Amino acid sequence: MAASEAARLARLRAQIINSKDLPTIPVLLARILAVVDGDRSSTRDLVEVMQRDQALTGRVLRLANSAFFGFAREVSTLARAVMVLGFASVRSLALGVKVWETLVGGRRGLDLTDLWEHSALVGAAARLIAQRARAAEPEAAFTAGLLHDVGRAVLALRFPVEYAAVLDAAEHDGAGAPLEEHERAAFGIDHAQAGAWLGETWGLPPAIVEAAARHHQPIAPETPLRGWVIVNLANRLVHWTDLDGGVVDPEAERQLEAVGASGLTLAVWVEIAAILQGQKSELRQFFGGAA
Repeated sequence: MAASEAARLARLRAQIINSKDLPTIPVLLARILAVVDGDRSSTRDLVEVMQRDQALTGRVLRLANSAFFGFAREVSTLARAVMVLGFASVRSLALGVKVWETLVGGRRGLDLTDLWEHSALVGAAARLIAQRARAAEPEAAFTAGLLHDVGRAVLALRFPVEYAAVLDAAEHDGAGAPLEEHERAAFGIDHAQAGAWLGETWGLPPAIVEAAARHHQPIAPETPLRGWVIVNLANRLVHWTDLDGGVVDPEAERQLEAVGASGLTLAVWVEIAAILQGQKSELRQFFGGAA
């Protein structure tokens, strides 16, 4: 990268990330990240941090009791949630939910419901791919998928009027240019870059930052299935699939063959899409109130 381009990006990063329009990382989220990063962190540490936020606690418990996880017995406490879901799962869920709540919660005039629902579906798809391929920890994949599009929230917060115009232009582009092309034309970067910058600034786990940065990146044939690749494929699946109608885009088969993703045949894709179709209303009910 040329020095002039690096300097331009540095100025743009400061202009976007340091803006008063963007929230700074809240104390509770910083404490959750400390628990995530701490090698000696315990269930008690996580429960003590989460219990300070009743809304977060309630949301995680509702998800633990939903059909998304399918437990027969009620999960009534955070300690029980950690017991049945696992420490890594609960901290991943808490991290993902808290980041979104920090960005969009209670912001008047900012309706990101559709984005939030899309992100939840990509998270669910990433979890299913990780489970099926046994290529990553499913709940870590879910969180990376849930946060892959945070850059869109960043741009919407920083440039509300301009970003609304970009979304409208992308929606009505007769040539079919993708959203990220319209973003780069308007702002000099796309939402993938904005999301990665936010993740780095807030100290989010590297796997989440990488997934945000690379979720639109072309996947070379035979690329091993791992964090960012799983989220990238999950995002494609959600875009390729009419979940209300249960129809997978015919282009999906050709695209999957081009990617050469190990074990992800069209039959597996259709199976995952069918599961997502069954989970969509649950996810919409759970996550719809966060935007």
